[in-house]
Amino acid sequence: VAASRGYTLAELLAVLAIVAMAVAVTLPAAAMLRDGGRAAAGARTMATLLSAQRWKSVAGHRVRGLQFRKVGSAWCWREVADGNGNGLRAAEITRGVDPVLSPDDSLERQVSDVRLGVPPGGPYPEAPPGTGSLNAGDDPVRFGRSDLVSFSPVGSASSGTLYVTDGRRGLFAIVLYGPTARLRVWRFLARERRWTL
Repeated sequence: VAASRGYTLAELLAVLAIVAMAVAVTLPAAAMLRDGGRAAAGARTMATLLSAQRWKSVAGHRVRGLQFRKVGSAWCWREVADGNGNGLRAAEITRGVDPVLSPDDSLERQVSDVRLGVPPGGPYPEAPPGTGSLNAGDDPVRFGRSDLVSFSPVGSASSGTLYVTDGRRGLFAIVLYGPTARLRVWRFLARERRWTL
Protein backbone atom coordinates (compact mmCIF):
# COMPACT_ATOMS: atom_id res chain seq x y z
CA VAL A 1 0.00 0.00 0.00
CA ALA A 2 1.43 3.30 -1.06
CA ALA A 3 1.67 5.90 1.69
CA SER A 4 -0.10 9.25 1.05
CA ARG A 5 2.31 12.08 0.69
CA GLY A 6 1.58 15.65 1.87
CA TYR A 7 2.58 18.91 0.20
CA THR A 8 5.82 20.65 0.96
CA LEU A 9 5.86 24.22 2.17
CA ALA A 10 7.34 25.33 -1.15
CA GLU A 11 4.46 23.72 -3.09
CA LEU A 12 1.84 25.37 -0.87
CA LEU A 13 3.50 28.77 -1.25
CA ALA A 14 3.58 28.34 -5.04
CA VAL A 15 -0.15 27.51 -5.12
CA LEU A 16 -0.95 30.49 -2.86
CA ALA A 17 1.09 32.78 -5.11
CA ILE A 18 -0.84 31.60 -8.20
CA VAL A 19 -4.19 32.11 -6.44
CA ALA A 20 -3.12 35.60 -5.28
CA MET A 21 -2.15 36.55 -8.84
CA ALA A 22 -5.48 35.30 -10.19
CA VAL A 23 -7.38 37.32 -7.59
CA ALA A 24 -5.27 40.43 -8.30
CA VAL A 25 -6.17 40.17 -12.00
CA THR A 26 -9.88 39.37 -11.63
CA LEU A 27 -10.90 41.78 -8.85
CA PRO A 28 -10.22 45.01 -10.79
CA ALA A 29 -11.95 43.54 -13.85
CA ALA A 30 -14.96 42.55 -11.74
CA ALA A 31 -15.07 46.01 -10.17
CA MET A 32 -14.95 47.61 -13.62
CA LEU A 33 -17.84 45.43 -14.81
CA ARG A 34 -19.84 46.23 -11.68
CA ASP A 35 -19.25 49.98 -11.99
CA GLY A 36 -19.99 49.96 -15.71
CA GLY A 37 -23.19 48.04 -15.03
CA ARG A 38 -24.31 50.59 -12.46
CA ALA A 39 -23.62 53.53 -14.77
CA ALA A 40 -25.48 51.74 -17.59
CA ALA A 41 -28.43 51.14 -15.24
CA GLY A 42 -28.43 54.84 -14.37
CA ALA A 43 -28.48 55.80 -18.06
CA ARG A 44 -31.41 53.44 -18.70
CA THR A 45 -33.23 54.89 -15.69
CA MET A 46 -32.91 58.44 -17.05
CA ALA A 47 -33.93 57.36 -20.58
CA THR A 48 -37.04 55.67 -19.12
CA LEU A 49 -37.85 58.78 -17.09
CA LEU A 50 -37.68 61.01 -20.17
CA SER A 51 -39.75 58.57 -22.23
CA ALA A 52 -42.41 58.43 -19.51
CA GLN A 53 -42.69 62.24 -19.50
CA ARG A 54 -43.26 62.19 -23.25
CA TRP A 55 -46.16 59.76 -22.94
CA LYS A 56 -47.65 61.62 -19.97
CA SER A 57 -47.68 64.77 -22.07
CA VAL A 58 -49.31 63.05 -25.04
CA ALA A 59 -51.89 61.25 -22.87
CA GLY A 60 -52.71 64.38 -20.87
CA HIS A 61 -52.82 66.75 -23.88
CA ARG A 62 -50.59 69.14 -21.95
CA VAL A 63 -46.97 70.27 -22.06
CA ARG A 64 -45.08 68.53 -19.28
CA GLY A 65 -41.45 68.15 -18.40
CA LEU A 66 -38.65 67.94 -15.91
CA GLN A 67 -36.88 70.81 -14.22
CA PHE A 68 -33.35 69.88 -13.19
CA ARG A 69 -31.62 71.81 -10.43
CA LYS A 70 -28.72 71.40 -8.10
CA VAL A 71 -29.79 70.85 -4.50
CA GLY A 72 -26.71 70.84 -2.27
CA SER A 73 -24.14 68.75 -4.12
CA ALA A 74 -26.67 66.58 -5.99
CA TRP A 75 -28.52 67.18 -9.25
CA CYS A 76 -32.25 66.63 -8.76
CA TRP A 77 -35.35 66.88 -10.92
CA ARG A 78 -39.03 67.48 -10.41
CA GLU A 79 -41.99 67.04 -12.72
CA VAL A 80 -43.64 70.23 -13.93
CA ALA A 81 -46.52 71.13 -16.25
CA ASP A 82 -47.59 74.10 -18.34
CA GLY A 83 -50.16 76.11 -16.42
CA ASN A 84 -51.13 78.82 -18.91
CA GLY A 85 -50.74 77.37 -22.40
CA ASN A 86 -47.45 79.06 -23.37
CA GLY A 87 -45.09 76.16 -22.63
CA LEU A 88 -42.80 75.61 -19.68
CA ARG A 89 -40.87 78.60 -18.37
CA ALA A 90 -38.41 78.55 -15.45
CA ALA A 91 -39.69 81.94 -14.23
CA GLU A 92 -43.30 80.71 -14.34
CA ILE A 93 -42.37 77.59 -12.36
CA THR A 94 -40.79 79.86 -9.73
CA ARG A 95 -43.94 82.02 -9.61
CA GLY A 96 -46.24 78.99 -9.45
CA VAL A 97 -47.91 79.66 -12.82
CA ASP A 98 -46.49 76.36 -14.17
CA PRO A 99 -47.23 73.89 -11.36
CA VAL A 100 -44.72 71.52 -9.80
CA LEU A 101 -46.19 68.01 -9.85
CA SER A 102 -43.67 66.02 -7.81
CA PRO A 103 -41.07 66.45 -5.09
CA ASP A 104 -37.37 66.50 -5.99
CA ASP A 105 -35.87 63.17 -6.94
CA SER A 106 -32.30 62.21 -7.83
CA LEU A 107 -30.51 59.44 -9.67
CA GLU A 108 -28.60 58.49 -6.50
CA ARG A 109 -31.95 57.49 -4.96
CA GLN A 110 -32.74 55.29 -7.96
CA VAL A 111 -29.35 53.61 -8.61
CA SER A 112 -26.68 53.24 -5.93
CA ASP A 113 -23.43 55.18 -6.51
CA VAL A 114 -24.62 56.73 -9.80
CA ARG A 115 -25.39 60.39 -10.40
CA LEU A 116 -25.91 63.03 -13.04
CA GLY A 117 -22.43 64.35 -13.69
CA VAL A 118 -19.06 63.95 -15.35
CA PRO A 119 -16.29 61.82 -13.80
CA PRO A 120 -12.77 63.11 -13.09
CA GLY A 121 -10.10 62.54 -15.73
CA GLY A 122 -11.39 64.90 -18.43
CA PRO A 123 -11.67 66.69 -20.60
CA TYR A 124 -14.12 64.41 -22.41
CA PRO A 125 -15.60 65.16 -25.82
CA GLU A 126 -19.31 65.95 -25.77
CA ALA A 127 -21.56 63.14 -26.93
CA PRO A 128 -22.69 63.41 -30.56
CA PRO A 129 -23.88 65.74 -31.98
CA GLY A 130 -21.93 67.98 -29.56
CA THR A 131 -18.52 69.32 -30.52
CA GLY A 132 -17.30 70.82 -27.24
CA SER A 133 -15.70 69.20 -24.21
CA LEU A 134 -16.67 68.30 -20.64
CA ASN A 135 -14.86 68.26 -17.32
CA ALA A 136 -15.79 67.07 -13.84
CA GLY A 137 -17.96 69.72 -12.22
CA ASP A 138 -19.51 70.88 -15.51
CA ASP A 139 -23.29 71.06 -15.81
CA PRO A 140 -24.43 67.52 -16.77
CA VAL A 141 -27.82 68.80 -17.93
CA ARG A 142 -27.52 70.33 -21.41
CA PHE A 143 -31.02 71.52 -22.35
CA GLY A 144 -30.25 75.21 -22.48
CA ARG A 145 -29.58 77.63 -19.67
CA SER A 146 -32.72 76.79 -17.69
CA ASP A 147 -31.94 73.06 -17.25
CA LEU A 148 -35.53 72.39 -18.27
CA VAL A 149 -36.70 69.68 -20.67
CA SER A 150 -40.25 69.85 -21.99
CA PHE A 151 -42.48 67.50 -23.97
CA SER A 152 -45.42 68.61 -26.09
CA PRO A 153 -48.73 66.79 -26.57
CA VAL A 154 -47.86 66.23 -30.26
CA GLY A 155 -44.79 64.17 -29.32
CA SER A 156 -41.94 66.65 -29.75
CA ALA A 157 -39.51 67.72 -27.03
CA SER A 158 -36.59 69.94 -26.11
CA SER A 159 -33.29 68.87 -27.64
CA GLY A 160 -30.40 68.22 -25.29
CA THR A 161 -28.21 65.79 -23.39
CA LEU A 162 -27.96 64.35 -19.88
CA TYR A 163 -24.65 62.93 -18.63
CA VAL A 164 -24.60 60.04 -16.15
CA THR A 165 -21.56 58.73 -14.26
CA ASP A 166 -20.55 56.38 -11.50
CA GLY A 167 -17.96 59.00 -10.48
CA ARG A 168 -15.06 56.74 -11.49
CA ARG A 169 -14.79 55.33 -15.02
CA GLY A 170 -18.37 55.09 -16.28
CA LEU A 171 -19.78 57.89 -18.44
CA PHE A 172 -23.02 57.71 -20.41
CA ALA A 173 -25.00 60.32 -22.33
CA ILE A 174 -28.73 60.33 -22.98
CA VAL A 175 -29.32 62.44 -26.08
CA LEU A 176 -32.84 63.66 -26.83
CA TYR A 177 -33.61 64.83 -30.36
CA GLY A 178 -36.43 67.36 -29.99
CA PRO A 179 -38.49 67.20 -33.21
CA THR A 180 -39.23 63.48 -32.79
CA ALA A 181 -38.33 63.03 -29.08
CA ARG A 182 -36.02 60.21 -30.14
CA LEU A 183 -33.68 59.03 -27.37
CA ARG A 184 -30.20 57.62 -27.88
CA VAL A 185 -27.97 56.32 -25.10
CA TRP A 186 -24.24 56.72 -25.76
CA ARG A 187 -21.40 55.11 -23.77
CA PHE A 188 -17.95 56.65 -23.52
CA LEU A 189 -15.10 54.22 -24.17
CA ALA A 190 -12.37 55.52 -21.87
CA ARG A 191 -9.47 53.63 -23.46
CA GLU A 192 -10.40 54.68 -26.99
CA ARG A 193 -11.56 58.16 -25.92
CA ARG A 194 -14.69 57.96 -28.07
CA TRP A 195 -18.47 57.53 -27.80
CA THR A 196 -20.34 54.47 -28.98
CA LEU A 197 -24.01 53.43 -29.10
